[in-house]
Amino acid sequence: MHNLKDIFLLFLSVATFKTPPQNLPASEIVLLISVVFALLVGLLKFAIVSSEYYSIFRVVLELIVPAVLVYLLLLFFKMPNRFQQTFAAICGSGAVIYSIALPILPAFFAATDTAQYELSVYLIIALDLWSVAVIAYILKHAVNVGFATGISLAVVLVLLTLIVIESISPSAKPVSDGQDISSRVSE
Repeated sequence: MHNLKDIFLLFLSVATFKTPPQNLPASEIVLLISVVFALLVGLLKFAIVSSEYYSIFRVVLELIVPAVLVYLLLLFFKMPNRFQQTFAAICGSGAVIYSIALPILPAFFAATDTAQYELSVYLIIALDLWSVAVIAYILKHAVNVGFATGISLAVVLVLLTLIVIESISPSAKPVSDGQDISSRVSE
């Protein structure tokens, strides 16, 4: 069995496109480690970002919704037996990528609050694009499709995840202090 360091290095290797996700051990332990790692990064994000934007419920949804969508995708391609490796690769590599984002988040949210797009905004966008590319790489290998199809599946997965999560737990800053919606929009 691999130790935590080896598993982390495998996640990093998948996130940098060096190792295909099928090189991850197909085990419940690796899946559990990847989900816990992603959960910890999500909780750190929650601790950094004010609760006006984020909640613990949303952190949990960010794991459950893609898990269901990935399972349904694998079921559609008649490969549900690849769920452990696929979802472990997505969680583990995503946690690696978003660990890099943690120190940037305060500046990112300060910049987006003031609508002044500075370096932190572009860094978060770059990390998000990297994450989508890694998901495409993982899905390409999981369902044996070309990279263009993998990119399409990754974009659909990310968009559906965002739509479902935003429908259930919106992250918009609440209107307060007597402001009406039109004054919030003009800010």
